[in-house]
Amino acid sequence: MQEVIKPYSQFINEAKSIKDLSTRDERPMVTGIAQILRGVKDKENRKSLAERQVKQFKREGITFDYTEFFKLCGL
Repeated sequence: MQEVIKPYSQFINEAKSIKDLSTRDERPMVTGIAQILRGVKDKENRKSLAERQVKQFKREGITFDYTEFFKLCGL
């Protein structure tokens, strides 16, 4: 069976786990933000803040599995 190689654009845009992020800045920052958001008692407010943060991550080019981020935020 022949292995199919993904195009570069698909590879670069695939969802990465938070643990796959560069240890330089992104991983500690992402997990730290999630930890702060877990402290927000009102779940709807926490969800709204998490969604806004994901938009900010996207603007900054920080791509990973955002579902994992929501789980870390307790959502």
